[in-house]
Amino acid sequence: MSLPPSTRAQARQQRSAPAFRYDIEGLRAVAVAAVLGNHLYAWPAGGYAGVDVFFVISGFLITTILVRDITSPERLSLGDFYRRRIRRLVPAAVAVLATTVTAAFVVFGPGRAAAILEDAVWSFFFLGNWRFAASGTDYLNAGAAVSPLQHFWSLGVEEQFYLAWPWLLMSGIALAAVLRCTDRGMRVLLLALIAGFCALTFVFALWETVHRPTTAYFSTLSRAWELGAGAMLAVAAPWLVRLPGLFRAVAGWIGLGGLALSFAVLSSQSTFPGPWALLPVASTVLLIAAGTGVPGHGYNRIMWPLTNPASRYVGRISYSLYLWHFPVIVFFTALFPESPALPALLVSLLLASLSFHFLEDPVRHSRWLMPRYTARERGRRYFQPATAPRPARLAAMAAATGLLASGLAAVAIDTALQDSLPPAAAETLQRPVPIPAPSSVESPVPAETPGETVPAPQDPLTAHTAALRAALQSPEWPALSPDPASFTEGGRNAKPVEWIQDGCLGSNEARNPDPVANTAHCVYGDPGASRDLVLYGDSVAMAYLPALRAVLDPGQWRIHVYTAAGCTPAEVAQTRIGGAPYPECPVFRDWAVQRIGELSPEVLIMASFRYDPALSSGATGKAADAEWESGTQRIHERLASKAQRTLVLGAPPEAKDPAQCATRFSSPKDCEQALPEGHGDRAALEARAATAGNPDVRWIDTTAWFCVDGRCPSFVGSTPLYADAYHLSAAGAVSLGPLVAHALSGETAGEVRG
Repeated sequence: MSLPPSTRAQARQQRSAPAFRYDIEGLRAVAVAAVLGNHLYAWPAGGYAGVDVFFVISGFLITTILVRDITSPERLSLGDFYRRRIRRLVPAAVAVLATTVTAAFVVFGPGRAAAILEDAVWSFFFLGNWRFAASGTDYLNAGAAVSPLQHFWSLGVEEQFYLAWPWLLMSGIALAAVLRCTDRGMRVLLLALIAGFCALTFVFALWETVHRPTTAYFSTLSRAWELGAGAMLAVAAPWLVRLPGLFRAVAGWIGLGGLALSFAVLSSQSTFPGPWALLPVASTVLLIAAGTGVPGHGYNRIMWPLTNPASRYVGRISYSLYLWHFPVIVFFTALFPESPALPALLVSLLLASLSFHFLEDPVRHSRWLMPRYTARERGRRYFQPATAPRPARLAAMAAATGLLASGLAAVAIDTALQDSLPPAAAETLQRPVPIPAPSSVESPVPAETPGETVPAPQDPLTAHTAALRAALQSPEWPALSPDPASFTEGGRNAKPVEWIQDGCLGSNEARNPDPVANTAHCVYGDPGASRDLVLYGDSVAMAYLPALRAVLDPGQWRIHVYTAAGCTPAEVAQTRIGGAPYPECPVFRDWAVQRIGELSPEVLIMASFRYDPALSSGATGKAADAEWESGTQRIHERLASKAQRTLVLGAPPEAKDPAQCATRFSSPKDCEQALPEGHGDRAALEARAATAGNPDVRWIDTTAWFCVDGRCPSFVGSTPLYADAYHLSAAGAVSLGPLVAHALSGETAGEVRG
């Protein structure tokens, strides 16, 4: 492609013009500081928008380089472009990935370490955003048992964008050449094309944020308009040079104020990235535009918050600082749960500084990956055969090979751990499943034969409370079975097989995407059994299922499982966890009420977890209390008299995720959790609403099953109680069998009657 001489001259002039921007270097510091503050101190609440600032900066700088190279007499070399990207990004990234994986196998058990190693492989190939989107991880909560590599999602977005972006720009410039456009015409055409691209991807972001909010957060397509906004600035740079000084100063400070406002008003509840990412993106666009083409140092003095030496240094090391900070936070949280955030911040800064000065910057300015004929040195062309065993090349090949081998190892470890699951439950009603009942648990139900007396079991809570106290006083971990160190991602292999293998909770494990149709195979017990029990609720109800199957004779009882992931029985308008619409939930609720009435079971057991962020109304505090109370009362009014007996089991208190707190260096106290504030009030509200809707309901307060004097251990005896922060492990549920049996017998402490 050839351009007019005037265009070539302009291109040469632009190429030789000084392009270093102190304000952009300081803007990087603002962005990374916001991200670190959000992850370390949960302040500012909208600090996660610092990533969006990085996207706009990246779109501006990379498009500036691409347009300059495409329109230059030497033309663009895509090979050189991608080699520069690799030199810029890969060395520090590989150092962080390798260090994190090594630390994971030292600190965590093989289950979680294998999951982190898989994350590293995805991140190495800049595909981490799709892995985290698929797993549904919540990036806004750095305190949970998240992957220490989850922040690599943003690198995946950028590099996927830049696989296609040079080709789109070259197509636009080629079209301008065909149309014989001047430089001005070419830029107008590019602006129109990029604006259309940004509009389309922004509209898609709006749609995806509503319908798939977790995916939208990590999606390249929902973030592309942010990089495109920076690209538009790069194309419009020749016109921005003419901006008057007063306008620059005002626009720059308005941009800074807009960023401060973004970080202050945005929160984890904001619909993001569409539309609220507009605020930090527009603010960043103003800041970059204000400083484009500035002669002299006047603007730098005006924008001193960005151009002072401290801001510039933090901005210079911002890439390394961003890479290191999240693994440091996750490992500090695991090893020193009570430690303040300052040590983690200092360690992050130290590692970032070392990484920048001894790895990132030297490699970026080295000849690594440069072609054989690289440059003229002292009047002679420098030549080195492509096959020469350069140390840097060998190191890169070794790193890539090592990560690939690590990925295979992670899959092998994960498969081995998954294979330790017990056999799946019966696929059909015609295949009864023998469930051994503990010999210490007598029949929990009244006898049907007239005159027959079944002795009521003794209250097992006394012995269970003693076991909880012993766990709280234990200075060392007992030999737990199953071992939390072997838990795979999300505690998957510790959860009930009815959930994970049979798919009776639906969601990703469902055999049928329709929650109603998915219940067809979820009936446990002998087909000829004469007595029916229905278990109705969400994942909390599902987690109690192993206890029911352990204490009920499968020859006498059929257990019908009516559970749907994240669909509470309470009649409230709700979304899926993460914010996506959930039209299937009210349909499933109506079907469950109708089906329970048709079946008329002897016992109906209900359990669910109250999750306020899922309320479609967005209500919080007392407003949320009122909504849950009203919805709970309505569902019990509808279910009244549809079963001979109705019991509601309270949800277990939230716990610490064993995959996070149980490390090779931890003690039982590190996994101990204080009874969450407000747990008792919420339990009382649910009990009051249930009995108001159906005076015959029995609501069981299960707090004493998990906690003593406001302290809740993570295990009882030799059994871990939880698979993750919210759900019982299958073994933990079975250990509660005597308590569940006693609750079924009608003689239990903590019961609330109508």
